[in-house]
Amino acid sequence: MKKLGLSILIFLFAFPAWATTYYLAPAAGGGSDSNTGTSASTPWLTPNHALNCGDVILAAASTAYAETNFRTNQWGTVTCPAGNNVAWLKCVTFDACKITISVPNAHDALTPTQSYWGVQGWEVTATADGNACFEAYPPNSSTTVHHIIFANDIANGCYLGGFTIGQSGSAGADYVVVIGSISYNAAQTSQNCNSGIDMVTPTNSDTLPGTHYYIGGNFSWGNVNPNPCGGGTPSDGQGIFLDTVSPYSGQIVIDNNISVFNGGMGIKSYLNASGSPNAPVYIRHNTTYGNQTGSIATSICSEIAFQSSLSSNAYFNLAVTGAATGCASKQNIYALAVSSPDPTAKLYNNFLYSVAGNYTSGTGTGFGYGPNVTGTNPGLANTVWPGAPNCANFSSVPACMATMIANFTPTNPAASSYGYLIPTTTQIYDPLFPQWLCSVTYLPAGLVTMGCLGEASLPASPTITGVKVQ
Repeated sequence: MKKLGLSILIFLFAFPAWATTYYLAPAAGGGSDSNTGTSASTPWLTPNHALNCGDVILAAASTAYAETNFRTNQWGTVTCPAGNNVAWLKCVTFDACKITISVPNAHDALTPTQSYWGVQGWEVTATADGNACFEAYPPNSSTTVHHIIFANDIANGCYLGGFTIGQSGSAGADYVVVIGSISYNAAQTSQNCNSGIDMVTPTNSDTLPGTHYYIGGNFSWGNVNPNPCGGGTPSDGQGIFLDTVSPYSGQIVIDNNISVFNGGMGIKSYLNASGSPNAPVYIRHNTTYGNQTGSIATSICSEIAFQSSLSSNAYFNLAVTGAATGCASKQNIYALAVSSPDPTAKLYNNFLYSVAGNYTSGTGTGFGYGPNVTGTNPGLANTVWPGAPNCANFSSVPACMATMIANFTPTNPAASSYGYLIPTTTQIYDPLFPQWLCSVTYLPAGLVTMGCLGEASLPASPTITGVKVQ
């Protein structure tokens, strides 16, 4: 009866009485902000309209969208009294709404600058330098934007990052979610050194407990810095990067992603070492393979890395090196690496494989390695370069990535419970899951496993490994 009651509650949340559907189209399709936006025949041109949480702007299928209509100051204020939902800018058909940024140094395409916005089903490509594809950015130098969701989106060739956040003065971004999305070849600029999913300098909007940043169910590959970038030897090109976290204190979870063939690390947490408290960081159930394809200058060369990252945990990951040596100095590539200060870093219960036997590397005082599984080949099915994403004939990002998922699935049963796991439609108990997502309406199904069940839903004697029921 408890589960039934919860299901009814979720159903009621999913269809709020106040939700309204609006419509949007490019100028060539009749889009104009002087229209009412209430029908497909009178669509808006931009999302710069006042909405309520639960509302949806349904965008017509088109490749003629102009990036100038989705940049800073083109997003309306969203009223959200409960603070646990968003208004959606949703493509009517997955991957049928596309933006190509062709103007140099215009900086971005889809950039929510008001709180409580979600973007789903869009694809953005940049063909000119100085542009990010998807970015959460504050509306001014004193107002932090928060509760931003990028779901089921595709960054297909970008320069300043595929999915990223920005800062203006003392303001930045908080409660950012990137789920079930693709970041490919998104670090092309030589102006700076960027990464695929690049969370740079998060900013607290509050100090409440629970997960603030959630990067889950994504696919990131081919993000390689040019040489030089930022005026020197490449430093980034990570598949997923927490960059300069301090002095942020919100909980960050990187969960169930596939990150392969990137120029730097598959996943890296950097500079979470000052301020009190530090941001708790959890990196779990990710698959990384064949990263460090670029010539980055770094003291640690690995698939997954903590560098000056306190309060950080890595577990249930499947990390496999694709070569014995790499990085700018051609040093050993390790599956896991830590660089001081790291007395609270814990890296345990991971499945690590290296043909050269380079499993873990680290310095510092008090950090913990292990127990981890090492020396056993997980037998990844087919470690081939995925190529550029082409998702037009699929219903979602996970459906489009089915071959990639199969290729990087271990054939050795000993490794089957590590790394990326296909999301289930069954709710689970997961205290690391951002609970505000449990009340978000119209969130696409199948991108992540929803961890919305309460602790009371557990059996009398559950078997729990880490923080997930296994």
